[in-house]
Amino acid sequence: MKKLLLILLCVPMIGFGQNSWSSSQIKKASTANHINYLTDIEKEAITYINLARLFPKDFVQNELIYYSGPEGYVANYLENSSYKRTLISHLERMKPVKALYFDASLFENAKCFARESGIKGTRGHIRVTCTSMNGRSEVCSYGMYNGRDIAMQWLIDHDVPSLGHRVSCLNSSYNKIGLSVHDHKKYQTCAVAEIK
Repeated sequence: MKKLLLILLCVPMIGFGQNSWSSSQIKKASTANHINYLTDIEKEAITYINLARLFPKDFVQNELIYYSGPEGYVANYLENSSYKRTLISHLERMKPVKALYFDASLFENAKCFARESGIKGTRGHIRVTCTSMNGRSEVCSYGMYNGRDIAMQWLIDHDVPSLGHRVSCLNSSYNKIGLSVHDHKKYQTCAVAEIK
């Protein structure tokens, strides 16, 4: 797993893909770094979503063009993905939007549902013990082991015709996020983000 935050403190430029993010871009996108009870993976996922929101054209060049999927999946399964192509097109036309900022109540709700899903080994948005929150959007990820892959799964939204995860992550009317990662009985990991 990339130690995005640690690297930020050590070097002025962070390189992913063929290009690099400046330290000022990373700093602007890392809106949850000061939350000491978040894991590095949770902070990293928020940072990557914010990089796409704040710097859409740079995100295409720095991350998306060279991204072929997470390690351990079918090699290069995203190379010819129409979902990846539509995201590239969307980001190349998109005007930057404000970053998402951490919200404790959204985090607690995401944490409850990530834990519930993980323990039960379920998938989807059906809650049993966790209460639902009004006026928010929920995105779930399974089987990803770092923040970059979680964010990319939501943004590319491969094989999700509605593109609901992408729409939620890039929605300009949203400005808050709570994101939690938990072990999952079937998929090893589960990430839930509540965005409002």
